[in-house]
Amino acid sequence: MGIRKRRRKAWFAALLMLTLLGASSYVLGWSSLLSVKKVVVVGAPNPSEAFTIQHNFHIGEKMARLESQKVSVALKKYTWLDHASISRNWLKGIVTVRVWTRTPIAQFQSHLVDHNGVVFNLPNIDTTHLPMITGTNTTSAKFATDLLSALPSIMRTQVSGILVRGNDWAILTIASRNKNLSVVWGDLTETSLKVKVYQALIALPENVKVTYIDVSAPHAPIVK
Repeated sequence: MGIRKRRRKAWFAALLMLTLLGASSYVLGWSSLLSVKKVVVVGAPNPSEAFTIQHNFHIGEKMARLESQKVSVALKKYTWLDHASISRNWLKGIVTVRVWTRTPIAQFQSHLVDHNGVVFNLPNIDTTHLPMITGTNTTSAKFATDLLSALPSIMRTQVSGILVRGNDWAILTIASRNKNLSVVWGDLTETSLKVKVYQALIALPENVKVTYIDVSAPHAPIVK
């Protein structure tokens, strides 16, 4: 008799577990109790972009059916977006999408470029302080941003333009002493030495009026 009771209890416990699993599956996957009621976007560059991101979600959609991977793929169409995270408040039905924008360090054609050389668009941003990269393709833009990133911060802020010839040869336009100075930089080799040579040359009193410096061969620089 004791064995039968234990069997009935085990059977009842299993049935109860299956019932609970079925009910929870229904609530999570089908019931309107845990559906999306509101989408909040944090970190968008402007309200318009936040509004377009919200359209990747549907009010009334089941919270459990939101797949982070699919949402991340959908958000990749926003070129200004560096990365994003998605969180869900199950009880309130709120989906929060937190986004981080790329930080532009230069302009390329009619676009922006970040420190990784990624070309993107970011609406309503002041670009007057960003240097202009002149090149034929995104490879030349990547080379230019690598060069910018390798320069000391103070020198980097003085660069107003980078002309890239081919994909790995640059001529910088640098604002120095109320004039534009053309600096033939060349490639990325010996960058630290080129910086030191450039800084030493512009510090010399006799070079106050120069408008051209070539440090592409840093051991034999040219000043005009």
